[in-house]
Amino acid sequence: MKDHEKDKNLTKKDREINSLKLELEEVKSLTEINEKLLLTSIKEQERLLNELSKRSEMILKRGLEIRELKAFNEIIAVASKHLSIKDILKYSLKAIIRSLESLEEAVGREVKISGGIFLIDEATEELVHFTSSGISPEALGCRGRVALGQCICGLVAQSGEVDIIPYCRAETHHGGMLPACKEEDHAHVSIPLKSGDKVLGLIYLYFVPPGYLHLASDVSIFSSIGNYLGLRIEKARLYEKVQELATHDGLTGLYNYREFHNRLEHEFLRAKRYTKTLSLLMTDIDHFKRFNDTYGHMAGDEALRTIGRLIKNLVRSVDIPARYGGEEFVVILPDTPLKQAELVAERLRSSVACHPFFVEGKTVSLTISIGIASFPEDADTKDGLIKAADRALYCAKNGGRNRVYRFMRGKNPCNRVTIPGAD
Repeated sequence: MKDHEKDKNLTKKDREINSLKLELEEVKSLTEINEKLLLTSIKEQERLLNELSKRSEMILKRGLEIRELKAFNEIIAVASKHLSIKDILKYSLKAIIRSLESLEEAVGREVKISGGIFLIDEATEELVHFTSSGISPEALGCRGRVALGQCICGLVAQSGEVDIIPYCRAETHHGGMLPACKEEDHAHVSIPLKSGDKVLGLIYLYFVPPGYLHLASDVSIFSSIGNYLGLRIEKARLYEKVQELATHDGLTGLYNYREFHNRLEHEFLRAKRYTKTLSLLMTDIDHFKRFNDTYGHMAGDEALRTIGRLIKNLVRSVDIPARYGGEEFVVILPDTPLKQAELVAERLRSSVACHPFFVEGKTVSLTISIGIASFPEDADTKDGLIKAADRALYCAKNGGRNRVYRFMRGKNPCNRVTIPGAD
């Protein structure tokens, strides 16, 4: 009986032990599950953190790209406002520098940017400095001229590809380097200005301090800027040619008849408004028909070109020479009193008379006659001034040619101008 009870007690104890073992197994299992859950949680957190980091980078990159596109649109807006190449490039360069400095500031980098623009001179195959901001041509190692293929800018002009150098002083892969452009090290960005496949020039930019870190999209944006400005240059040149044809004489390059009247109208109103003097010279080549008949129209055209060039070179930059028609030329002399106009006219007459014209292997002489009229002495209107100068020219032709006459109101409408010491 006692043995039986002993066996029962043992069985009960075993059951308790077994129960404890089961509980321990459950605890162990729960611990393992917790450990697995903890590990899973850490990995999930890492995954989420990595995803968040990638998303942040994408947002930052996207933000920069949006800013770059905005900057590009601002540059286009600036360039499209202007018609002349000078204004297009001058204001576009400033807009580019301003936009890039803002982009650098947006990512926490304080950078000072300077730069300029070269245009290609096709005759000499050189880059010629056109405009700059923050740096003068004299400060450049090239002194404002770079042969194609020489130094960084010359090589970029040859390749037609955007070039970004984070540290210019450490640059080794460009041959033919010219003396340093800046004393301190700097990043160097070169952007070719292209119209199709043709390189017209380039933009160079200096970033101080060096170490400019660019996105892949930067190259695309820079290329787009260069291509757009290249097209604007081509359009501006075409516009200038059209304007040239509309306002200039095709043979001599001087203003034509129509533009002469526009300019005279402007100068006459200005002289009247501000109580200024204004003089007009009217010139005719003596015996030009005989010259044409003797030597031919090609020789006649060359003579017209030469006389037009002599007139242009002998007057001031503010004076306005024009071809009036046939063998007649006119010169508008703003802010010029009669006595000074007489000196100018005599200088023109003498220069043409002394100039050798080479025709068919021999030297031929040509002369001109000049009539002068001035405002306010000789006329009260623009047309009146033209008539007065034309009347004085008529007197010069009738008076023997190769001479200068001035208009005079009254019974004696003209008077010959004589300058002491003149031929």
